Amino acid sequence: MRQGIHVSIAGVDLQLFAERAAYSVQHRTLFVADTHLGKDATFRRHGVPVPTGGNDDMLRGISNLLTETQAERLVILGDMFHARSSLSQPTVDAVEAFISRHPAVRRVLVRGNHDAHVGALPTRWGIEVVNEGTRLGGIALGHHPTEVPDGASLLLCGHLHPAIRVGSGRERFGKLPCFWYSNGCLVFPAIGEFTGTHVIQAKAGDRVWLIADDEIVEYPNSP
Repeated sequence: MRQGIHVSIAGVDLQLFAERAAYSVQHRTLFVADTHLGKDATFRRHGVPVPTGGNDDMLRGISNLLTETQAERLVILGDMFHARSSLSQPTVDAVEAFISRHPAVRRVLVRGNHDAHVGALPTRWGIEVVNEGTRLGGIALGHHPTEVPDGASLLLCGHLHPAIRVGSGRERFGKLPCFWYSNGCLVFPAIGEFTGTHVIQAKAGDRVWLIADDEIVEYPNSP
C-alpha cells in the first residue's frame, strides 16, 4: 500500500497522499475536496473545448485509494459537482460505476457553495449530505476555511484550491498544489480537473505540503 506522508496536526493523525487525499486510520475514512465532477461537460456546453476522461481518471484514483486503505467511509469536503449542467449522462454513468465498485463504503458530502446550486442528488446513490461543522470525533468537516468549531481540534476543508509558488526571482519554478495548515484548518488541494489554483501566503506557524506529480513533501521553507 502506498504510504503517503504520516502527519500529526492538532493531535490528529493523518496520511496525506500525492493523489490530493488524506486518510484517517482511526476513523477508517478517506477525505477528498472539490471533485467538481462534470466540470468538463459544463465547459463544453458553453463552447469551451476541453478533453474528456477527467472524471474517470479522478474516480479511478479515489477508487484505488479506497481499496488500498480499506477505508469504510469516503468524505467529500464540498463541491462534488460543478453545476447542475455537470450531471451529464457520461458523468452520471461514471459516478454509478464508481459506487458499484465500493457498495459497502459510506459516502458523505459536506455541502459546499457549488452543491447548493446543483440541488438534490439521486437517492439511489446513497450519499449522506451534511452541513459544515459536522464532527467526526475531534475532526470538524467543512468546505470553507473558518474558525474551528467548539469541541473540535482540527477543521478539514477545501474551497481555496491552495497552491504555493516555488523558488524566487530567476529560480522561480512555478506553482504547485498543496495541503495548507493554518489557524486550525487543513485546507485540501482540489482533486478535480480544470479547477485552477489559488496561491497562498503561508505565515509563521503554518505548515505546507507540496504535491509534485506523484510525490508529496513538506515544504522546507514553511515559516
